[in-house]
Amino acid sequence: MSKDRGMFRIYRCARCNNIGYSQVESEDEVSNCSLCQTLVLHEKGTIYTVTRQEAVAAVREFALEGQLAKAAETRSSSRGIGVKRRVFNIVESLIDLRRGKPATIEEVMRECSEAGIDLGRAMKFLDTLENEGLISNDGISISIQRRYE
Repeated sequence: MSKDRGMFRIYRCARCNNIGYSQVESEDEVSNCSLCQTLVLHEKGTIYTVTRQEAVAAVREFALEGQLAKAAETRSSSRGIGVKRRVFNIVESLIDLRRGKPATIEEVMRECSEAGIDLGRAMKFLDTLENEGLISNDGISISIQRRYE
């Protein structure tokens, strides 16, 4: 068994982004990243644990939180990119489901809402698509005039 000499600092290395832990006697003590040997200092938000098992669990939690944050960032950024195209695809899909018949605005708005598209933005993009001549919107139903390129 190893002799416990204080606490464990859980860190994310500023240089290589490694998440790890190191044993320290105090918050003021410096340590090194286990991967790239960069100095790791006490920073605001640094977490400390008493046992090695807690440190290992905290490192796992940090890594999982990082993965969840990346996934959320990816989802939100993909939602922001190509919203106009997504609205067009929704209209196109509804028309396909209706075997070529126009989709109602109500159906389009419901699908946009379920896809996480703000209804105000969806309406704005429907107007844009209409101005570009891709769709026609008579206030009740929407039909496709030409393909999106």
